[in-house]
Formats: sequence, structure tokens, C-alpha cells
Amino acid sequence: MSVFTLDEEEETLHNDFQDRFSISEPLDIPHRRRKSSTASNRNTPSHRLGTSVEIGLEKSYISSYASESEIPINDNLSKSPVKVTVTSDVKSGKPKPSDFEYIKVLGVGSYGKVLLVREKKTGKLFAQKQLKKASIIIQSKTVERTINEKSILENIDHGSIVKLFYSFQDNDKLYLILEYLDGGELFQHLQQEKFLSETNAAVYLAQMVLGLEHLHKIGIVYRDLKPENCLLDSDGYLVLTDFGLSKVGLNDDELCTSLIGTPEYMAPEILQDIPYDYAVDFWSLGCVMFDMLTGSPPFTGNNNKRIMDKILANKFKVPFYLSADAKDLLLRLLKKNPDKRLTDFETVKKHRFFRKINWSDIENRSFIPPIVPIITDPILAENFDNEFTEMSITPVGSPMNGMIIKQSNGTIDNDPFKGFSYTDKGYSHIYT
Repeated sequence: MSVFTLDEEEETLHNDFQDRFSISEPLDIPHRRRKSSTASNRNTPSHRLGTSVEIGLEKSYISSYASESEIPINDNLSKSPVKVTVTSDVKSGKPKPSDFEYIKVLGVGSYGKVLLVREKKTGKLFAQKQLKKASIIIQSKTVERTINEKSILENIDHGSIVKLFYSFQDNDKLYLILEYLDGGELFQHLQQEKFLSETNAAVYLAQMVLGLEHLHKIGIVYRDLKPENCLLDSDGYLVLTDFGLSKVGLNDDELCTSLIGTPEYMAPEILQDIPYDYAVDFWSLGCVMFDMLTGSPPFTGNNNKRIMDKILANKFKVPFYLSADAKDLLLRLLKKNPDKRLTDFETVKKHRFFRKINWSDIENRSFIPPIVPIITDPILAENFDNEFTEMSITPVGSPMNGMIIKQSNGTIDNDPFKGFSYTDKGYSHIYT
């Protein structure tokens, strides 16, 4: 990619971006590569990873069909020995897995799948996020984040954030029944478009800004902003999804410390293993902006360590063809020092890059989106990757036979998923 040469004044803007760091020890990070088709139609390098990870987890997946009846927890964060009994809260009057017809796989993550399902009683289509208990429960923080994701979604009502309708569980899995966004991932559309004009990119960034602003106002750090987590509804409006890595209840006394996120979009302060706050979402916003305008994130590599080393040590190169306004906003968002980074939403909104944006129209969804998805039939999930939609679907209700998760000397019974069930008030009449 051609890049412009920085003059002395512009080089000054980069000074705080030149801190030299390196990762001294190899990082044991579980990664799931997407097939080459994911990036083949874009300018994105074929080795783009794009997968959320938490550094330090020994395993990201344990089959729910494991024959062992007990699995030890390697949890340095737990101060008390714990024995966790996996239970089900499926009761009469609440939805259960058999109330939904499974149609297609929409996506796959470290802890389970997202399926397109149809509610048998209403015929409505939903996205069902399935999370394997045996995978989640290995680490207490993963349990906490799963509960947090459900709590975040049941308490948020915002146009730019995916809506939760039900949550329930059986012996094997946790289930989140979510709004079906049949426009597919923004990432899928970027594959076809390769990159976006600044005018069109500003429209999508503006919707992300409003979503992040709402999250920050209620004390939530998103921590996983990327094109794969930005879905489009049937009209083409952008919606943020997947809050499994989000931090709830951030305040001055309790900053974030987990080394977590998607490598291409992780802020330097996360990698430096120092406490961090909402500023990491602004860095990710800058990375997504760069991705949309150029066809790839600012820092890429064929493994997570290489990507992270580049984030900490390399200059990011601004393509010559971007406008002065785009360059300026990128330079402000992608500052390595979070204290110097642009982290004020009002200032972001007033930046000249968004000069054509009517923020009231964005908030009220009274504009025509740049990409209007082609949907011949919602049940076909035609805006989702064939890599997923052609996968086979696991049968419902695979039994766990009373599997117990415990620490080696654990004696305290505890069900971390007790009370996981939720029904949106507008749907409470369906299962009464």
C-alpha cells in the first residue's frame, strides 16, 4: 500500500506514538483462524485473525461430551474453593430449547455457536447464541462475563445495540435468544466492497459512536469493537453485538486489567498490562475506521504475538489518498498514550470528518444507509458466511449427566448460572 511521507510537523504528531515496547515472552493465545475466503475479496491480508481471545486461558474449548464427571478449575482469581454443580432452570412457563426450530449456523466462537432459529409458537426468527457450560466454567472470570453479557443485554434498550428477548439454560448450554439481524456482519459487506468511501464510512462510524457513547454512559467498556461484531439489520442500520468481553461497572476505583480483546483492535495499554478504562474503545474505533477506509486494520500479522508487537513498537502508516480530515481523526484516535488520545464523544461528533453527518438523523434512523442488504428470504441467511451457514447443527439437549465442575479440594456447592432465565416483558405472555 502506498503511504504519504510525514514532514517534520506531522512527524511531531507521531512522537508519542513511537514508544518502543516488545513482548518479552511468547504469549500462549488460543486462536481460531477463519478460512481464506474471509479475506480473499478484500485488500485484507489472508492471515488476518479477527478472533477475540483472553491471554492466559489454557483452553478455549472443552467438549460438552467429555466423559469425565469432574473437571478441575485452574482459577487463580478464586479465593475460596468451589464445587460447581451444573444444573438446568428449564421450568414450565419458560421457553426451552425444544421451543425453537434450528435452521442454520450464523457464527462460531470459542464457547459455542450462534444459530438462526424459528420460535415454534410465533413463527418469528431469532438468533440463538449457545454457550457451552463446560467451556465457560473452567475460569470464574468467564462465568462472570457470561452473566454480565446477559445482564447488559436485558437492561439496554438502544437502537444501535442488539436486543435480547429470552435467556434460559439446560444441563449442557446457556441460551440467549437475540434479535436476528439478517443484514449480516459489516465484515461480510466489506469483503464485497473492499473498502468504503469516507462519506459512507462516516455513516457507520457515527452509529458505532452512538452505541459506544450509550455504553460508556452506563459504565460499560465494550472491549471488542470490530467489523465482525457490527451487524446490519434488514434496512442496513448498524447494530453492535457480542458483549462477552465487556466490562460492567467501571469506576475510578476499579479499572480494567484483563489482557483481552481481538488482537488487531486491542489498545496498547491493554498489551502493556496496566489498568485501563474507556479509552480502549476509542482506539478500537480508530482501528475500525482505518479498516473501513483502507481494507485492513492498521496492524496485521500471521499470529497474535506479531500483531501485538507491531501495535506496541511500529508506526501506523496513513495512506496518502485519505483526506486531511480522515488523517487527523485517525491520528487523534490512534495515539498510543491514552491520556493524549481523543476520548470525548462530543469532540468526536464535531470533528470535520463527520461534517456531513446529521447526528439527529443517525439517532432516529431517519437516513438511507450506504449498504441496503439484499434479502430475498430472511430464512436463507444469505448475508452470512457460507463457512458457517453450511455447518451441521448439533442436536438439541445433549445431556451432561450431572457433570460436576470443581477445584481439587472444593467442598462448597454453588450454581453460578442460577437465575439465568429472562423473558422480555413484551413476550412474557407467550409461555404463560
